[in-house]
Amino acid sequence: MAQQFINNNKEFFWGDWYFKSHVMPVEFDYKAHKKELSPFYEQRGFKVSMMFDDYFSRLNGIHSDRYLSMDVYYFYVIPSLNRHDFKDAYLDKNIYSTLFPDVNQPKTIVKNMHGHFYLEGEEASLDEAVAAVAASGLEMMIKPTVETCNGEGVAMIDDLRPDALRSLFQRYALNFIVQEKVKQHPDLQRVNPTSLNSMRLYTYRRENGSYEFLYPYAHMRFGGKGAVKDNVSQGGGTCLINADGLVDDRVYRFKSMTVSSLKQETGVSDLLIPNYSGVIDTLIKMHKRLPYFDFVGWDVTVLPDGEPLFIEYNLVPSVEGPQMMAGPMFGDYLEEVIERARRVEHTKMQTYKKVFDKGSSFYLHMQ
Repeated sequence: MAQQFINNNKEFFWGDWYFKSHVMPVEFDYKAHKKELSPFYEQRGFKVSMMFDDYFSRLNGIHSDRYLSMDVYYFYVIPSLNRHDFKDAYLDKNIYSTLFPDVNQPKTIVKNMHGHFYLEGEEASLDEAVAAVAASGLEMMIKPTVETCNGEGVAMIDDLRPDALRSLFQRYALNFIVQEKVKQHPDLQRVNPTSLNSMRLYTYRRENGSYEFLYPYAHMRFGGKGAVKDNVSQGGGTCLINADGLVDDRVYRFKSMTVSSLKQETGVSDLLIPNYSGVIDTLIKMHKRLPYFDFVGWDVTVLPDGEPLFIEYNLVPSVEGPQMMAGPMFGDYLEEVIERARRVEHTKMQTYKKVFDKGSSFYLHMQ
């Protein structure tokens, strides 16, 4: 009798499709080990292909049957650690200043929340919002604040004339923020002068209540030549950050089987993240204010004075990049995480999704 797995075949094949679409280069022979199953996950009730070990180990040299597949991660691990039903509200970038008022963040000029403009916490009109930005005299960025991914919609504001700003705001329509362009530490800026070169760091709250910084997976991201965004999937690169804050020279990219050199690409070597321990301490403090989420991916940089600057957090952080660079995600905590993911109850029901104006939606379950 065939083994019954917690993840079904439809989920298993979705995980393979996602990986092939977002991470794997076309030249990789994914079929070579696709039908081989991971003993580690099989013993714990999950069906995971050894294809992931085959791919990741070619880049990082770390062979393991513990690499998370995309379906197990997105359909089981994340929902077992983080409240999916609360996620969307907490991901609104406009609430960051309320959650973390004492943490350095980019200076905000205007917020738009659900179509309503706000200046310094007070509701304002479109004309007042336009006037505030036009009069600021700052280099500014505009970015969507909900349902965002991979830096989509993030742009420089290059025209401060009122008519141009009014047209820009009307095009973004609702749920966006206008902030001063960040001036980052010069050591980070020299990696790529045009982009905000950030770090992605991960914290995990264990069931015993302790907070862990997952340092083997921390990495720095930088944009491609002339880019504003540090997006790895759009021409940028990423390098591991060692425990002491020293940036590794190896540069990784999605859709590539090659690993390049930071020094050769940028001329930068022996880059040490300023105040790295202070960055970590800040993120642990911030995680304690997110009681519904046990696993968080943080985007942060460092200001010219060495102080950490919080950019955003991700409650469904991708693990493809970290595994590509540093081995199976969660490291020593993986068995605990998988045990949490196994505590799932499958309920079959008919579902309808209702979508309303201004982006409101909900699922109606009819058993």
